[in-house]
Amino acid sequence: MPLLALVLVLIAAFLHAFWNLLAKDAHDSSAFMWWGVALGATWYGVWVLAQTWIGMPIQVWLVFIPSIIAEVAYVRLITRGYATGDLSQVYPIARGAPPLLIALWSAIFLNERLPLLVRALLHRPAQFALLAAICVSIYSTLDKLNMQFVSPIVYNVWVYAGIAIGYAPVVWVRSQRAATVREIKTSWRKILIGSVATISSYALALTGMAMTAASYVGAVRATSVVIGALFGWLWLKESFGPLRVFASCVMLAGLILIALA
Repeated sequence: MPLLALVLVLIAAFLHAFWNLLAKDAHDSSAFMWWGVALGATWYGVWVLAQTWIGMPIQVWLVFIPSIIAEVAYVRLITRGYATGDLSQVYPIARGAPPLLIALWSAIFLNERLPLLVRALLHRPAQFALLAAICVSIYSTLDKLNMQFVSPIVYNVWVYAGIAIGYAPVVWVRSQRAATVREIKTSWRKILIGSVATISSYALALTGMAMTAASYVGAVRATSVVIGALFGWLWLKESFGPLRVFASCVMLAGLILIALA
């Protein structure tokens, strides 16, 4: 893996975990994430458009649409997890589920004992996180395909515009509208910071994908699971912090071994 790609993806991992810390700490995680994505898509799109044309070839659109569906589903699922679960529980599962899935399949088909990490999936927040992880694997694979045909900088504009449009019905339904408006009024500074973090994170990750194998990028980016667990423990004062940080480190080691195998 090129050194530049490694550095870019490590920075992306930190920014992604920080973005999720802000979302989890918000009054309404769902509204916070939508505002961050929508605001980010706006300023980032204007900046990119001022420098280059943002059109994409037709073959990119054929892969882009299902990718955005997976992205929107991911946002919905991860925010449902944050509504009732801890950052140090939900985030590591959502971003580092492959080793958990292997352990789960082993328990089901090979009669192995269900590990403590997998037993956590019996809880509703962890189940939302696992479904979110499946969405991550889908859109990451599709986005890697599109890196053959379009610049990561341009593609990132469409990714965030697509998420903002696709997720808008969730946060602007009548029952949610007041909470969405209240979120931007009370947390606009954090939303602005979060928009920079999330836009920069995926732009860097896409650039890394364009430079090396997607499996390597996924493994390095998974360092965010440890960072997210640390944020939950040290910043949000969540219970079982040290145990979850340790579990996240084990999860990260498994991801790296799978990627390099």
